[in-house]
This record gives sequence, C-alpha cells and structure tokens, in this order.
Amino acid sequence: MNDTNRVIYREASGENQPIKYHVIGMNDWGFFDSLVEFFQKNYGATVEVKSDGINTRCWQLRARGEYFMLEHNEDLGNWFYSCGSEGDSALMQAIADDLEGRLKDIPCQ
Repeated sequence: MNDTNRVIYREASGENQPIKYHVIGMNDWGFFDSLVEFFQKNYGATVEVKSDGINTRCWQLRARGEYFMLEHNEDLGNWFYSCGSEGDSALMQAIADDLEGRLKDIPCQ
C-alpha cells in the first residue's frame, strides 16, 4: 500500500519511547468512542482508567493481558500505544494492521 494512502501512521518519537499509532483522518471525539467499541468487541478490551479533559481524552485499556493507552486531542486526533516497557507489542501491531484493513476504503476528513 502506498504510504500516502495509509490510515495508520506509526510514530517512533525516540529511543525508549512508545511507538504511537495515529489514526489518520478520523480525528473527532465521536471516533474515539468507536475505537473503544472496536477494541472491546474485537479484542475483549476493558477500560481500566478514564481521564477526560475539555479537549482531550486519555484512557487506559487492557486487552489480552496487556495495558495500552488510547488518547484523543482535538488538534491531533486519536492514537494508541502500548504501556509495555518495550514501547511496542505484537498486539499493537495486530490492531494497527486490523484497523488499516477495515478503514482503508473509508473516506477521511
């Protein structure tokens, strides 16, 4: 797939930092809720911690024994990343690939 058509952007911000998976073009608050439902339905995720601000959301979820973060910022959109010390995991990569396949033909904002 051409990188210009990707739905998931993998951001490696530096050594010892998590790989962040940004969902491109689906930036609104409502899509955050859709992502939570997707994680719950397809990966058995549970919401462990919620922190909602005026323009931000930061929730910790757990799926398949792994903790990960799902964040929203009104200016930046939605992204998720592993809480593991490695900064990435097979689960995060599988979720990113799954979302890429499901969202690739949906028009973005």
